Amino acid sequence: MLKRRKNRPASVHGNTLPRMAELVPHADLVRPMRLAFVSDLHLFSSRCHYDRHEPAIRRALEASDVCVWGGDLFDFCWSQLGDGEQSRRAAIDWLEEWRSEFPEKVFVYLNGNHDAQAKFRDSLSEWAKPHARSGDQQQPQDSSPATEDSGKSSEPTRLSLRPGAIHVGWDALRFADTLLVHGDVMEGGNHDMALAQYRHRWSHEPNTSPANLQNGLYDAAVTARLHLAAASVVHRRRSTCLRLLHWARQQPAWLHHDLKRIVFGHTHRHINGVRVAGIEFFNGGAAVRHVRFDPVLLQVSCRD
Repeated sequence: MLKRRKNRPASVHGNTLPRMAELVPHADLVRPMRLAFVSDLHLFSSRCHYDRHEPAIRRALEASDVCVWGGDLFDFCWSQLGDGEQSRRAAIDWLEEWRSEFPEKVFVYLNGNHDAQAKFRDSLSEWAKPHARSGDQQQPQDSSPATEDSGKSSEPTRLSLRPGAIHVGWDALRFADTLLVHGDVMEGGNHDMALAQYRHRWSHEPNTSPANLQNGLYDAAVTARLHLAAASVVHRRRSTCLRLLHWARQQPAWLHHDLKRIVFGHTHRHINGVRVAGIEFFNGGAAVRHVRFDPVLLQVSCRD
């Protein structure tokens, strides 16, 4: 039996990352669906410029049938609201305001590295529970103890496109010819455990972490726009797209077969339909100071 390394988080999910699913329309749906992808708001942090971008988010939701919250909506480790419990309540209140305003839309929440905390995932599950119905989630028929533990079944878990459905707790989503993912999956390379370890860096909360100095230093870097230079070096557009595509092709075939578009966040670098290796890539940027931000809005055909 292999020994688990010490001080390594088994997973932020209770099973090996990533958790992947497919969003499936009803058989009689023939019209294209409108998809909004919103990520990297970093709400509650001092860097967030949400008020400036809220109108654009509203327009994107108004124009869409499906809203994918693409991760890092909230920044719990550097929250200015206080302890983790208070920040989590505020996060759920924020999500519920949008859901109650648009009750017929489908909402999907993808985990990001700044909001993949276990306690927040529990809060998300409780928030989504009253809106769940039988048949909203269909497990793959080839499930076995091995595939359930790995989360990498050769057949996808299928999520319903029913109006009003809420799906939470996922790391990657296939919708027709489009893959949606936060983007931090590539930080783990080909090793799923490395992703859990990467996300663990942001699992602390303000009242239990000595991160205030680091937060202040990062704020100073944002003010000086040094984070833009760092992002341009670490997340060069073409190399980032290729890394994501490489990651996708290491996953079960259903996730990447006949893929035409990848929509992601995480890198804080705006990308609008850049074509790399035959795939179109989209990234909305981030709602932080000095960074361009636009929700991604796409039309997705649900039929071949």
